[in-house]
Amino acid sequence: MKRILAFALRFSGLALITALLLELVLQLAFPHLPKVIIEHMPQYQERIGYDLETEHGARQLPASQAVEYFVTPQGGDLYNYPGACVSQADLQHFEPYRVAFKRDAHGFRNAEPWPDDVDLALLGDSFTAAEVIQRPYWQGISDSMLVLALPGSGTVEQQLLFDHFALPRKPEKTVLAYFAGNDLEDNGYISWMDAKDMTWGDIPHLYKNFYDYSVVFRLGQYLASAALRSVNRACHYPLVARTEPPAPVIFYRYFLPQLRLNMFHLLESEKMRLTKTSISAIAEAMKAAGGELVFMYIPTKIEIYWDYLDAASKEKFIAIESRDYDVGGLKYLEPNLHVQRQAMREYADEIGIAFLDLTPALRDAVSKGIAPYFVADTHWNQLGHDIARIALLDYLNGTTLEPSS
Repeated sequence: MKRILAFALRFSGLALITALLLELVLQLAFPHLPKVIIEHMPQYQERIGYDLETEHGARQLPASQAVEYFVTPQGGDLYNYPGACVSQADLQHFEPYRVAFKRDAHGFRNAEPWPDDVDLALLGDSFTAAEVIQRPYWQGISDSMLVLALPGSGTVEQQLLFDHFALPRKPEKTVLAYFAGNDLEDNGYISWMDAKDMTWGDIPHLYKNFYDYSVVFRLGQYLASAALRSVNRACHYPLVARTEPPAPVIFYRYFLPQLRLNMFHLLESEKMRLTKTSISAIAEAMKAAGGELVFMYIPTKIEIYWDYLDAASKEKFIAIESRDYDVGGLKYLEPNLHVQRQAMREYADEIGIAFLDLTPALRDAVSKGIAPYFVADTHWNQLGHDIARIALLDYLNGTTLEPSS
């Protein structure tokens, strides 16, 4: 018995030492580990070089970072989405490609040095950052341009970037690329942070335990989760949109809560108040400087494809996603799907700024059999960016935009 106990103690000690050494090696290699493993760890942003305590108050991506992506059809932010079983037949067939660029000194995708005066400034989130796109919609549309695109940001954070970086350079036009999926929620999150007297640097560490910082623990979590997914995988997606040819689509559940709100509840919400305040502040600053603000509305994928689903697919989608308490009440989705778009158009009219709606151009493309989104992603593919580029150029060149339908 003593021999067995001694062996068990030696084995436990050896296992502990091995785990500690492995943890040390993985922590040293942290920035080079696969993103899918480390991106949800509390230290992720700080360890890869994010600046969460900037002088302007917005977050900053790693400054002067060399970035390279290898993009294949087998990927996207919804590829491993719960309930998604994406087959080879579902995927868009394109030649894998690389995207490589170097961030500027402030973490954006601009050439350096920045111009002292700019003709065009662009504000936006991941649609405008377009990190896995070779030719983003804004590339080359102006000889003097500044792109301030921060993934995961809303108009409140984008206003901070505008005030600090764009306004001193006196742009003639500023395009605010508003994404209907989560800009409202991102603004509401900032309101929650302010109420808690928290900063961006505090958020990743909220409610975390010591083991949440362990790469070994996280690796075990990831492998266990992957194994469970393969065993208990329920296949709900993709749905099939009745386009010609038919298009497989996956919708992201966390974009749904704001799309189910009716006009009254949307306009009365704190996140809408903050959104309006930030938009009007940018508009007033541009007007005072003799420039113009253009509000560019980027719809969600569901706004484009919903009408192409048959009744059975809509019922299936609502039944599946309504199981999640965060997106309950989806029976209100269809009647309110375009309320946010209408509200933003009306507010743009109210404060006297241009409203560029990308919905008609994207709908028109889909009606012609063009797929402007990656199948397993919430974002546009290169075709989607090309559509947005044409619509934006039409506006900037003074041509008449197609009215919204």
